[in-house]
Amino acid sequence: METQPLPLERIGHRFSIRLHDPAGGYRDVVGHLKTATSLINRNGQEISFDPEQIFVWREIVERTNLAGKGAPLTLRVFELDQICNLTWPATEELENTGWLIRAAGGVTNRANSILPLVANLEAGALTNFAEKLIVAQEFYQKRNLPTIFQVALPTWQVLSDKLRSIGAVETIHGNTMVTDLTSSKRKAPAGFEIVQSDQFSDEWLGVQPTPGIEKILSGCAATYLTIIKNGQAIATCRIALAKGWSSLTRVYVHQDFRGQGLGKAITAAALEASFEQGATKAVLQVEASNAIAIGVYESLGFNFHHEYAYLELK
Repeated sequence: METQPLPLERIGHRFSIRLHDPAGGYRDVVGHLKTATSLINRNGQEISFDPEQIFVWREIVERTNLAGKGAPLTLRVFELDQICNLTWPATEELENTGWLIRAAGGVTNRANSILPLVANLEAGALTNFAEKLIVAQEFYQKRNLPTIFQVALPTWQVLSDKLRSIGAVETIHGNTMVTDLTSSKRKAPAGFEIVQSDQFSDEWLGVQPTPGIEKILSGCAATYLTIIKNGQAIATCRIALAKGWSSLTRVYVHQDFRGQGLGKAITAAALEASFEQGATKAVLQVEASNAIAIGVYESLGFNFHHEYAYLELK
């Protein structure tokens, strides 16, 4: 009986493929299908095969898709980079052979940095590096912005090392953290009220003033949470959903009200709102030196996924 061809509409899913060696015998390859002739194994390595040699194949049905589990680390990093980019969109983008060059008037590093894409890794992290760097630097010079790279580690370690060797300076070192979502409603601390809206308000913006951020916030649908006390907005968080994930940003408590559990309260409310809106997983990014915030997130179920850094060319 003739073997059915691989279902290419299932690219990204996990398969076990038994190949018939023309010299005799069989060998098995297992991993996430990438193309009609390759898959990514558990170590993140791309394994090529000849479709004509397929004796039999089967799709491996994954258990519940948990945050930070299942796929090889490299694929998970690319997924999270994509989620964070979609939910914090720059106002300008230029894709140049595997580099996504982003700008938003200099407001936030994420929206004003170069994000390496999977195509860059497939071609080789340093392929055409000099030519692409010229394009990127010209792009930022026209906008009076520095050239900054956002690099996930260890995925982009080779690129990171190259940038550092030509003078790039690390301005931020952070952790990407993930969690699975369940319903866990919590009451706001006594004397405080948590409200949410699908629009940001002047009061919400005023808790952590950032001139020009409105254009980024308006770039995608989002929910804005605020803690109110005596009519004053004192803590904020924003959630935006993409592909089953909720991305949390702008978690901030006014300095006069810290130490009262409000950061945990608004993050918990954001997770509940995310669950109610249909998300199954959540992601956030936090500076690695912010031990207090990391402790709060861990207490709510977040786990470390990978490191990232912003590298600025001086």
